[in-house]
Amino acid sequence: MKKAINKFVLIVIAIMIILPVKAANYEIRELIPVNVETTIVTKNFSYKDFYYNDHKAETDQSKNNFIIFKGIKNISDEELPISISIGLFDENKKNIGTINYCSKSDKTSVVAESILKSGEEKPYVIEINKNYLEKGKTTNNIKYISILSENKNCRTEGSQEYIGQTVEEIGVAKNTILDSQTQLLIKILSGVAIVIVALFLYKFMFTKSFQNYDGNDIRQGYKRVNQELKEKREYQEKVNPKPVPVPKKIKSDKVIEQEKQAANEQKDSTDLHNLYK
Repeated sequence: MKKAINKFVLIVIAIMIILPVKAANYEIRELIPVNVETTIVTKNFSYKDFYYNDHKAETDQSKNNFIIFKGIKNISDEELPISISIGLFDENKKNIGTINYCSKSDKTSVVAESILKSGEEKPYVIEINKNYLEKGKTTNNIKYISILSENKNCRTEGSQEYIGQTVEEIGVAKNTILDSQTQLLIKILSGVAIVIVALFLYKFMFTKSFQNYDGNDIRQGYKRVNQELKEKREYQEKVNPKPVPVPKKIKSDKVIEQEKQAANEQKDSTDLHNLYK
């Protein structure tokens, strides 16, 4: 019994090794080799089990190639047209064209079939023609594809704008667009700047806050201030005059009187005084 189980396990492993595994997990802005099947989910859509069929096994190589979706599901809460942006890349992983697809702009699709209701899922096929490709390139040059976005704005032009770029370079170009938080911050700062400028203009035009910008006005302003200070000092001196200082006595009155008498006596005893006696 064990031998039978072991043989069965070995056979399963051998089959898994021999058979090519086509299903793989890829993300937005990641290169997907041709004929590899994968599923990518975005905000509004689930692109299920899609792959680029390069028709290499077919004898008619002139037949246009297709990107085949086993199902595209609307996972949003509103009706939406089927939309997607797909980059096409060569063996050097350089962009050779971009498909900006929107079903409501596709003349080959029926209008009713091009709209997905919320939760609705449909199989879908997008044809690749030479209009999407760089001049001189054909579908045989396509070696990789990449889902760039869900193209919710239903843009259809711009198939040549990423020519020659890698998928990483396209991502950098995408990221240069300001996010919503940065845009909000810029709006707030702009609003504050507008208010400040408006207040400045109001004060400059309708008040006297900035009249002293001229040199003469500044000097007149200082002169006015000094005059006001002078008048204030004079008023204070009148209201509260300073007391007259009383000279400090060094000698007493008695000593001063004695000194006067001594001076007179000394004057009477001089030779000139005796001459006139």
